[in-house]
Amino acid sequence: MTDLQTNRYDMHRAVLGVLDTHADAWTAVPAMQDLRDRLADLIAQTRSAAQAQTRTSEGATAVKADLRDAVADRSWRLAQAVAAWARANDRPDVVAAVTLSAREFAALRDAALADYSEVVVAEARLHLPTPEADPTTGLGAYGVTAAFVDALDALDDEFAAELSTPREAIVARSGATRAIAVATRQAQALLRSEMDPTVAFLAPDAPAFAADYRNARTIIDRGRGPGDPGPDDPETP
Repeated sequence: MTDLQTNRYDMHRAVLGVLDTHADAWTAVPAMQDLRDRLADLIAQTRSAAQAQTRTSEGATAVKADLRDAVADRSWRLAQAVAAWARANDRPDVVAAVTLSAREFAALRDAALADYSEVVVAEARLHLPTPEADPTTGLGAYGVTAAFVDALDALDDEFAAELSTPREAIVARSGATRAIAVATRQAQALLRSEMDPTVAFLAPDAPAFAADYRNARTIIDRGRGPGDPGPDDPETP
């Protein structure tokens, strides 16, 4: 949410609080109950969209970071074992396929790390002992098991799939951003065009309610200077 949207959301909630506190001042006016319920619904829509806006970005980032850490750790360890086996067995081609310096490895971007991990897994599978062979032969002599390779393969697949999640998160976040803007504008329109005039009509008979309502309708905005109404609304709150 932008600063302006947050300020308006807080104001909408304050107005709803005043309406509920002074319900006895307007219960005889059926239109006010409808206005109150519509405002409450728009507040709920804004809150839900704001929560979705936060979850989509933070959640996707956290999941991807955890997966990257796991893939990086296991692929680096497996690559060291494969390279050691390859050097001992005069396989420079395998050494070249899996060897990176620590600096090169740390610099790998997400997609490159996923690709590198797949190469390491493929090389490891080629040199694991077969089920019927002595488990201490081939890579087995270096402590590598089929279970370890399978686990890395599964992690790598999950990580590669997760790389598309940020795009999906961006789409979801954009939808939430639009929903916030729509709900906020609708709430503003409801207050200005319907609720403000109705409260003005009730003011002589319910001065305390009207005064609290007017106070609640004041937007407290620390994000902009006084007199600056913001880019999307040149009118008063």
